[in-house]
Amino acid sequence: MRPNSIGINRIRRRAPEFIRITLAASLAIWAAHTLNARAETTPTQQYLAGQVAPELKLPVAALDAAAGEKSLPDSQLLAHILERKKQFAKIDALVEHGQLTELPPPSESILGDAGGLRSDLADHGIGFNILNMSNFTNNYLDHDRHNPQAYSGERPTYSSNLVAGLTYDLGQVGLKNGQFIFGVGSYYSSWDEVNPSSKFSYTRITYYQSLWDKTVELKIGVFPNDLEYIGPFTGGTLVGGTQGLQALIPYQVGLSHAPISSPAANVTLNLGNFYNKFGVQRSISPDGMGAEIDRHLGELDLHVDHAGALYIDELGFKRNATPGTPYAWLRAGYIYNRSDYTQFLSNERSDDNYAGYVLGDYQFYQFNSAIASRGLYAGFTWMSAPEDRNLFDLYYGLRVFAKGPLDSRPFDMLTLEYGYTSYSDDANAKLDKLNVSNADDSKSTTLAYNMRLAAGTYLRTGLSYVEHPSFSPDVKDALNMQVGITLFF
Repeated sequence: MRPNSIGINRIRRRAPEFIRITLAASLAIWAAHTLNARAETTPTQQYLAGQVAPELKLPVAALDAAAGEKSLPDSQLLAHILERKKQFAKIDALVEHGQLTELPPPSESILGDAGGLRSDLADHGIGFNILNMSNFTNNYLDHDRHNPQAYSGERPTYSSNLVAGLTYDLGQVGLKNGQFIFGVGSYYSSWDEVNPSSKFSYTRITYYQSLWDKTVELKIGVFPNDLEYIGPFTGGTLVGGTQGLQALIPYQVGLSHAPISSPAANVTLNLGNFYNKFGVQRSISPDGMGAEIDRHLGELDLHVDHAGALYIDELGFKRNATPGTPYAWLRAGYIYNRSDYTQFLSNERSDDNYAGYVLGDYQFYQFNSAIASRGLYAGFTWMSAPEDRNLFDLYYGLRVFAKGPLDSRPFDMLTLEYGYTSYSDDANAKLDKLNVSNADDSKSTTLAYNMRLAAGTYLRTGLSYVEHPSFSPDVKDALNMQVGITLFF
């Protein structure tokens, strides 16, 4: 590959901060595993009890029957999961409520209950979590690189998101089924032009309340909505990776997402496996992430230049996997935004923006295992937005994935995905007047493997072939390698 002095200098400038983050995370993992080893009675018990799948967040009663089926593979492992869930029941109950995308509970974390810290806090209704997601992307096809960088991976691209949160059970003060949620975070990116770094922000200052045995759920405060709607992560869990390289339309039309939060309120109606979720939030700035992050503590502002209220409604059917009953999640939603977006051809501000989406995932085959989530899945994504004010006006994707593809790796996931993105005709027409010929669309094919290394520690590797990875002119196809590590403490 041809050396590039600009890219090398940029890496040298950014590398020290990335190295500090990596070393700190490695030290924390080592310390946590050392504490866990002291807390367990034997190495065998430590290994088996720690094997908790993030998607197995079912009630204990739903797992009893499968665990008792001794003839099924993994029944012994499921019995240990069941015992672990019973031990952590009080602690796991303090995870943040109201999210559609699942995060591994404390029973599936690096720290676990080391030193009895989580148990002591749980006695007072307090829970905590720390999450770190770090990603690396680089193109391995040999061709000239642009200045400035045209897409993620054109030069070695790093990002790291660190979030720490606390929850408090308001039942401690008489407000049954209520929860207070507080979180802070920081975000680092080596590609500042598009994904600017944010040294500190409030990620969550939120009140949650459920009524009538979770028939109705209310959530109000400051928080990101990407975990509340859509389910943009493969397999319905955060460690599965995002669906497609450019499935960005909901964020493009103003939906808040990490590392950007905004004031919001959501109401969910649950009727069996069916749900309807409606929300209103202060839109993310129509001028992009940079304008949002540049305002110190802007996530607390109700007023942002050119930004108005964003409304979103999602109707869905979601069913967890149990033996003989496959996993299914079908959802469709509509976003309407009252913000003023710049139109490409007129260069004037519109008075709104909007988008629609439909997604589905279905487990069409269950492996012969007591762990019902193991099996083969297929899914699709469709998203659309008006082309006169949005660079990405259409996205669709198809995916197949296997959870627990090997008996020896019951909590890994193998994914094959195809994505198609259409670039706005209006944006192209504007540039045609300047005699600039840009791409009409982008296509990507991705093969990825997500590996559970240990409790709370996930490694995701992937290889993507991307046709027209950027809207910019003269950008050649890319072969991007992606490596990501996700840590839950």
